[in-house]
Amino acid sequence: MKVNILLSSNFFDDHCSYSFAFPILRSLNLIKDGGAKINFFYSYKKNIFDGDILIIDSRFSGKQENTLQFIDNLKKNKTKELKIIFADTADNSGQIKTEFLSFVDTYWKGQILKNKNEYMRPHYGGRFFTDYYNKKNKIKDKNKQFSQPIKDKRLLKKIKVCWNMGLCDHGKYSHIKQKMFSIFKSRIFISNSKSPCNNYNNRKNNLSCRIGDKYERETVQFQRKKIKILIQEHTDTYKIDRFKYLNEMQNSKCVISPFGWGELCPRDFETFLCGGILIKPDMSFFDTWPNWYISKKDVDNTDFHTYLSFKWDLSDLEKIFQSVIKKYAKFKHIAKQGQKTYMMYTKGESSKIIFAKRFLELIKN
Repeated sequence: MKVNILLSSNFFDDHCSYSFAFPILRSLNLIKDGGAKINFFYSYKKNIFDGDILIIDSRFSGKQENTLQFIDNLKKNKTKELKIIFADTADNSGQIKTEFLSFVDTYWKGQILKNKNEYMRPHYGGRFFTDYYNKKNKIKDKNKQFSQPIKDKRLLKKIKVCWNMGLCDHGKYSHIKQKMFSIFKSRIFISNSKSPCNNYNNRKNNLSCRIGDKYERETVQFQRKKIKILIQEHTDTYKIDRFKYLNEMQNSKCVISPFGWGELCPRDFETFLCGGILIKPDMSFFDTWPNWYISKKDVDNTDFHTYLSFKWDLSDLEKIFQSVIKKYAKFKHIAKQGQKTYMMYTKGESSKIIFAKRFLELIKN
């Protein structure tokens, strides 16, 4: 099977595109052994249609001066045999690009709403959670916008989960390796951190939450501003340099990781690597792969969970982190299970095999 992937020429400078391409590059040989030949394209050429599948990164299409013209070119050149996959690499579950959905064979996204019917109504601020804060807290954006609703219910079945940004490297030197890859284009720099911090005892900090709260949209920044106010007596929230930030996390019992532009955040995976207990807004509304977010209410009759969830209205947040601080020994197994799950998908040859199998199943289906 011949698979062509269309990316922006500087995809390594965009964290969403880089996170999408990273596990493919990391498992390239195994994917080839599984019967799929991958070709990367960085500009619109006719020979991109010479294959069985064409995967288009949404960041590439977003750089087109005329998206509709881009789609028209695709329609003119597409053969009956060629399948087109549109990979929406944005880090949020919303804002489906409906102009592509109606044309492509499959629409990939790293995380989607479990209730796909939600995509049939417009969401204030373009996201499910921004719509929630608009309705519940009457938060309004200066530049109001809504997501484009899907009008034909039959199109919902095209929306599929591919993989999320968690498979990218989030280790101490990840930013340096990303920069080196951008210069030398060598896959030697495409590797995940193999050295997690597994010292779960003697953590001198109770809580870490270094977050920015300045966003162009009030509905996006609302959750972060509220969290800052709630925890201001327990920890500093202003940003510090990366190495100090990661060192603080390695010495913290728990880490609060709110939503940003998207629901998933690099801080989630840095927390797993640093061995902290991840405390995050309830993720049960979303479907993603791998599923890093397993809580008590997601699994019955088991004590296996990878994070602690709090309600979107933040009503139980203080109670949760206070409980962790007071009874850390009772909760630290969550940090261990979160880290174990994270390493299973990112460390060693076995993790490459897991991804290659996932990728091959997705394209064969």
